[in-house]
Amino acid sequence: MLQELSRRERKKIQTKKTIAGIALKLFFSKGLNETTVAEIMEKAALGTGTFYNYFESKEAILKYCLAERIESAKQTCEDIKTSSLNATLKLSQMLQAVGKTHEENQLLISLYMKFYHNPDKGDKKAPHGEWFKEILSTIIIEGQVKNEFRKDIPPEIIIEMFSGILQSTMSSKLEFSFIANINYKHSLLLEGVIKRNDGEV
Repeated sequence: MLQELSRRERKKIQTKKTIAGIALKLFFSKGLNETTVAEIMEKAALGTGTFYNYFESKEAILKYCLAERIESAKQTCEDIKTSSLNATLKLSQMLQAVGKTHEENQLLISLYMKFYHNPDKGDKKAPHGEWFKEILSTIIIEGQVKNEFRKDIPPEIIIEMFSGILQSTMSSKLEFSFIANINYKHSLLLEGVIKRNDGEV
């Protein structure tokens, strides 16, 4: 019976993923408002009423899909945090992981912001949350303990700067890819903007 229940739950999860995947393709090609629940479910070969067993609205699909992407990025960052890399490489790889998540899901994030972001507020939320700052904090402190990072700078300042890199890259209008943009800023943060001669300390 437990095995049967588990199989049933797996089928429900797969059905939810199928509905979400079909819906996203339609949202991207036609637009969210122009896509109907009936159309989504017809392509999923399921009854229209079944939709509401999984999602309360079309907009809820955006939340679900973005949450899945963020959870995947979070797991990648957790793996980086616990790896044997030094703190500098961990920071670099974390920015790459979160940056890649954003770059690969720009259409989804754009739709999400359109339907969930309040235009009266000036804040745009990055595709990460407190978990990003928590992992970042752990790595920064590790780097200071191991003398990789300066100890005269409070960890909070370094965390804010790295978070700012992501935030500014998200809102950038420059004609660079997201990853290229974030890599330039990361390099500037670590190495500075002043050109140094070979051998200069």
